[in-house]
Amino acid sequence: MRKCMMMLLLPALLCIPAAAQAEGLQDLFTAVYDGVGEGLESGVTAALAGLNEELTLDLSAQSERIEEAKTLRLTIAAGNPRPQETAVSFELKLPDRLAAAPDTAWEAVLPAAQIDPATGEITPSQTVFTREIALLPGGESETVEIGCEMSMGTRFYRAQAALALCVPDVRVSASIEGDRAGRLYPGDAFSYRIEVVNSGTAPKDVALEMILPEGVELMQALPTGFVVKNQTIQGTVRAEAAPADVEEAPAAGMVIELPVCVKENALEGDADASRLMTGVLRADGERVPLPRVQVCGAKISAKLTADSEELKAGEEAKLRVVVVNAGLAPAAVQVSCVLPDGLTLADAGDGDQEEESQEKEATAGELIATAGEMNLPGGPAPETAVVSAGGKNGTLVFDLHMEAARETGSGVTASTRTIEIPVKAESAQENLNGRLVGATLAWRVDGGEAQLGKAVAMRVTGAEFMGIAADDWNGVFWASVLLLITIACLCAAVRKEKREEDYCFD
Repeated sequence: MRKCMMMLLLPALLCIPAAAQAEGLQDLFTAVYDGVGEGLESGVTAALAGLNEELTLDLSAQSERIEEAKTLRLTIAAGNPRPQETAVSFELKLPDRLAAAPDTAWEAVLPAAQIDPATGEITPSQTVFTREIALLPGGESETVEIGCEMSMGTRFYRAQAALALCVPDVRVSASIEGDRAGRLYPGDAFSYRIEVVNSGTAPKDVALEMILPEGVELMQALPTGFVVKNQTIQGTVRAEAAPADVEEAPAAGMVIELPVCVKENALEGDADASRLMTGVLRADGERVPLPRVQVCGAKISAKLTADSEELKAGEEAKLRVVVVNAGLAPAAVQVSCVLPDGLTLADAGDGDQEEESQEKEATAGELIATAGEMNLPGGPAPETAVVSAGGKNGTLVFDLHMEAARETGSGVTASTRTIEIPVKAESAQENLNGRLVGATLAWRVDGGEAQLGKAVAMRVTGAEFMGIAADDWNGVFWASVLLLITIACLCAAVRKEKREEDYCFD
């Protein structure tokens, strides 16, 4: 506007000297003319110089990093050093993972620069634009370049800035810690170890949910922030970001331990004495593999057999108690055998010197037992051991430690133990012939309820000669004596009668 006024005044000022000369004002108008000419010349020079100045563009971010699901403000500053308004176009250059609002392309008119009339100095105008950008979910942490392009006709101006895209990279894993991780016995304690590792450059709140398997219960209070309802444990943990300013920095992680134990009745109703327990673990709704727990128990069976089904009075035989553990857990087994009336313990039979020495070392009430694998080809030879036995009134009680069965490539090899009990049939008994006697067996595992086995029946007979028992020979003897007496009395009577006939005279 000022330029236009100067241009309009210039002709008028040029016409003034002629009229002013007549009035004696020539010197005054000459001075004014020279001053206006100089000012107009400097203003035109400054304006022409401003038209050659370039626009400026600057891009800055509110922060050097942006996290997932958060917004960041960008500031675009455009400078106009020209002494006239300038129309320009803007366009933001952003990666696909960033979204801007309200738009990424727009047009604007930059105000003209300010010119100082006295000095002719130009002050560029500054126009500021702001845009909100957000980081979309997905992807990894990285550093990208964001840019802004401003165009004025065929001229382009660009500005760039580095921006760190920070996202969490959380991995959740679970393991089992304990003396026998993976294979446990009822009553064993162990811990679920949940590890949360964040290798990303942004923190994250991770929601954890764990459903304990049936047969497992908590032993201690839960960590802070966790609650339990029935068998479900829920809580949230904070996975802090890994350091971004350290090269090859380790990932940030934390460990949560849940101490639990296997219930004593966890195998109740499982005939095979083994059970797989699998819980459920979820992190932010996604399932995390959880190791399975195999709970194993002892599977004990016992059988009582005899060498013979018939014994004569005073004769000895052996009763065998075979205890088998087909389970994958050891057990303390108490076996009781009841001997009936008519059978008593006998001294150990003749054997090699080694067995005799073992019997001598054993205290009263101790019997020889063998431990080994029963009827297994290629198995180890039976080992001789001394098993403590006690009891009274014909009851023998044996305390055994049964090893767990062994797993092989072809299956499970049971652990067996055989106890030999030498018995002797009593000789002093009434009505001994054909008498049936039976020995009964019972066992108890780890102090639990007693289980009864099948009884063994044997027939006890007296001593025989020529197929006749001793008592029968006694009857035969006395019958023979009575027969002889009877015959003698008859003979005597007959002879007397004959004598009376001989001395009879008519």
